[in-house]
Amino acid sequence: MRIKTLAVFLITAMSLFTAFYWLTDSARRQATFDEQIEELVAYGLVVFGPSKDDTTADCAACHGPDGRGGEVRDTGRLAPNLHSLSIYEKLKAQNGGTFIEIRKPGEPPDYVNLVIRFGGVVVSGNVNSPMPAWSTEVGASLTIHQVDALTALVETWVLEAAAEPEQEVPNTVAAGQQVYTDKGCGGCHGPELAGVLKPDGTVLYPSLLNIGNEPVTDLPTAISQLEKLKADYAAGKEAFLEAWIRDSAVNYNDGTATGMPVHPVGIISESAMRALITFLLSQKL
Repeated sequence: MRIKTLAVFLITAMSLFTAFYWLTDSARRQATFDEQIEELVAYGLVVFGPSKDDTTADCAACHGPDGRGGEVRDTGRLAPNLHSLSIYEKLKAQNGGTFIEIRKPGEPPDYVNLVIRFGGVVVSGNVNSPMPAWSTEVGASLTIHQVDALTALVETWVLEAAAEPEQEVPNTVAAGQQVYTDKGCGGCHGPELAGVLKPDGTVLYPSLLNIGNEPVTDLPTAISQLEKLKADYAAGKEAFLEAWIRDSAVNYNDGTATGMPVHPVGIISESAMRALITFLLSQKL
């Protein structure tokens, strides 16, 4: 009888322990994940730089010490702000409309991870992008663990940016210039809006220095609705610029990519767009 009682007691205890373990397993796994991400982000900061030697990627040399953007050496271009809603939107699109958790090491690569591994060609299709590939997979210097650490760091910044309440942007030239910088427009058009030419002298990214007087028509990609583009600019510069910036492919090229990224409201808010357009229209030669 005592053996049966003991057996019942042990079975009951094991059942309760199993139920308790099962109920608390999710929290335990989340705590382990959070600790792992915290360690990765700390290491990511080391790899990011700024660096006094050649043991890290020194991403800070271009993206700035806090990752909020900076000039790319002597290229006349700006490295993008990595505390970015545009990156957040790309990650959301890749994840079926949601992005709430940083990529775990060993998971399939996402947008940020791919850009770090293989360079700016992932973003623009330009093999001469000033953003280099960093992975040892392509003969560069960063190990998988280092790439994972940088991925965790950037995605932490991205989630923090997405969690911030949207700020109303004043409709001024100065505020629009800040939008131009913050949204990474200078990464293509340059910090002074002068654009970038290919070695053969043809346009890689067009100048915006006179966009307040006339539309940009010297484009790297032929536009199927160029006459509509000119007519829309003449009819209303503000409406035209918003249509072009929001989605140039759909609005002016029959859905074919123009090289100009799309900028939905989730990336550039309505007030930020107004300020950006005000800044652009102030550019006159």
